Amino acid sequence: MSYQWRNNPKIWRHTCSKPDRHITVEMEAESLARILTREDEKRFAICLSDNGAYIGNIFYTDIRDGEAQLHLFIGEQRLCGKGRAYRAVCQILDYGFNALKLETVYALVKEENLAAKALGRRAGFKRILKYYSNEARANVVRFVFTKLMYEQKEHLGMGISDVRGRGGLLPE
Repeated sequence: MSYQWRNNPKIWRHTCSKPDRHITVEMEAESLARILTREDEKRFAICLSDNGAYIGNIFYTDIRDGEAQLHLFIGEQRLCGKGRAYRAVCQILDYGFNALKLETVYALVKEENLAAKALGRRAGFKRILKYYSNEARANVVRFVFTKLMYEQKEHLGMGISDVRGRGGLLPE
């Protein structure tokens, strides 16, 4: 399944990286065998609770010094926009701050990726920096979520920022 998603340009157009060639089942299996052993990464499938269908991935990379980069995609495009990514983000934040003892989670998002920015806003991430990325060949925004924000339940829409009238991200 995931090899098909890796060959779908609609999925990759808003991400900061993409495959540089057509991915076969064998290539995907070899890649996963290597990736899943990395000590500085934790990867999870996003599955539907009612039938267990695999619909996407969520993962941390570059886990070091109390910090990790968050990545997410829903591969089954017909299932986008239904709150599943938000629930996956809440679960991986729980895992990151409790099991991994992270202090900060960050995400790098192409400025044009409106869905990811809306997800970040809903999950309480703060926009802290915008820059041009040569790798992504686009403007990229860095969003952060800290352990203090997690403790204040900002990812659940119940944090201090909501009391002040802001839903999380700074206005564009």
